[in-house]
Amino acid sequence: MSHIRELVDENVDSVRHRLLDAAEKLFCEKGYDNTSVRDLTAAASCNVAAVNYYFGGKDKLYQEMFRRQMQIICESQMNKVDEILSRPNPTLEDFVREVITPPLQAAYEKQLRGQVMQLMVREVLNNSMHGEEIVNTCHIRIMNHTVDALMRLVDGLDREKARLIFSSLDSLQLHPFLFMDKYLSIIEGLTFDRLIDHIVRFACAAIRDLAKTKN
Repeated sequence: MSHIRELVDENVDSVRHRLLDAAEKLFCEKGYDNTSVRDLTAAASCNVAAVNYYFGGKDKLYQEMFRRQMQIICESQMNKVDEILSRPNPTLEDFVREVITPPLQAAYEKQLRGQVMQLMVREVLNNSMHGEEIVNTCHIRIMNHTVDALMRLVDGLDREKARLIFSSLDSLQLHPFLFMDKYLSIIEGLTFDRLIDHIVRFACAAIRDLAKTKN
């Protein structure tokens, strides 16, 4: 009986993952309204009733798609922070560069995970979905991890300032993340590498200056 149960559980996970993979591809390509349940189940090679059975409907699948990607990003970023801090002499520049590059590179290379997150950010900004809980849960975990790291890397930085810096780093990433193509087309001679270099220099100078201020 336990062997049968394992096979059933494995099949359930397989169907769920296939539907989530199909959702990421189709919702990014066609949008929510133009993607039907039949489109999703055909791409996932499963029964048309599977979306409702496993997720409770197309809207719940849509949110679960974002939740899965946020969990992946959250774990990846926290692991990256730990890896940087484990080095013999980590620098603030190393930290900022390696934290901001993956999401911006995903947008620049038009990776599927980047497209999913761009879609989610736009949905939240437009109040088109109840994604605040998904974003906030992961955001708080990343913020606390990043704040601890910044306080280790920068002398004179207290927790309040470090939280403000985390918010500023978020802002520095968000606009180019959403509008990467516009940045590269409007600013003559700008390349992806130059954009990253600029953000790193700008952010590190501001962080060190803030750490020196009394208030």
